[in-house]
Amino acid sequence: MKNRKPLNLLLTICLVLSLTVPLVLFSACGEEVAPEDVIELSYATNRPPTDPQSEAWLTPLLQEIEERTDGRVKFTVYWSEALGGMRDQYNLVKDGVADMTDFATIFVPGKFVLSDVANLPFASQDPGHLMEAMFTLSEEGYFDSMWDEVEWLGWHSTTPYKFLFRTDKPMTYEELEGLKARAPGGLATECEAAIGMTPVTVSAADAYTAWQTGLVDVWVHPAGAVIKYKLYELPTKALLDIGLYTMANGANIFNKAKFASLPTDIQDTIKEVVHEYSEAYLQSGIDLEEDALEVMADAGIEVYSWPDSELQKMVAAALPMWEQYISNLEDEGYDGRELVARFAEILRDLGDNPPFTE
Repeated sequence: MKNRKPLNLLLTICLVLSLTVPLVLFSACGEEVAPEDVIELSYATNRPPTDPQSEAWLTPLLQEIEERTDGRVKFTVYWSEALGGMRDQYNLVKDGVADMTDFATIFVPGKFVLSDVANLPFASQDPGHLMEAMFTLSEEGYFDSMWDEVEWLGWHSTTPYKFLFRTDKPMTYEELEGLKARAPGGLATECEAAIGMTPVTVSAADAYTAWQTGLVDVWVHPAGAVIKYKLYELPTKALLDIGLYTMANGANIFNKAKFASLPTDIQDTIKEVVHEYSEAYLQSGIDLEEDALEVMADAGIEVYSWPDSELQKMVAAALPMWEQYISNLEDEGYDGRELVARFAEILRDLGDNPPFTE
């Protein structure tokens, strides 16, 4: 019996330590955030959760924000236009229906004319360079006046928009004349008109039906559209591998009042992650295009290019759009020439040769 007391005491001490040490370590590493302290945020998107960009970019981006804020932020995603259509995303955030979204600035006519500089034809065939130029212009204050209603977080870019033909395979520039081409709106629509095609406004959601019924002859879009909208299931002739323009002015935005209410460190984290993941958005488009080329090969859809002589005809037809864009901005009171000149300068510094000289 005399020897049991020290043994019992030792066991008691070990038991106490086994219970308290983990608690001390847990406290030192950071306690779990209480449910009432979690900041619940909403994200509106037109994409379904299975969309390639949802899987490769959007879902990881939001998860990264949640992790870097140690669980203090929690997102609820409203997929597949649950809160509103693709063209409604900006207003959903502006009006506080959703806290955060991404949207194409062309879907808000007249509001983001300055950012249309990213859509100028043949500016660059490298969307990474275009995106870098847009971030640089933002840092230099060129776009500040656009963001009076929402908080801008960052840009993202598509791959170049190319020409998918339903029944034809034009071999010369002149053969584009009068072909009905899907047009997304804004400066991109003007680009298609400038090279002689007839723009037709068609929602991406209506791509399959428009292709099936012949509403359009040409689907102008990154090559990934073949997979994204299942156009490979329908008769499709060929893809002309020429990048007319690139949508390098897609933006992530946040409700202004809600963003201002967030702690500064969370604001900084959200902006940092969005900026970092802009490359993931672009890479998802590149990966999708590579997959699309394989699908087209299996479906017998020819991928072809033009001789330089025909390409230069298209470039020459589109080039006046640069001066017209400058003129349009100046009519609205902006220094369009300074913006375009700086945009071209940044691209040249990156190794591009945009068709613009001062």
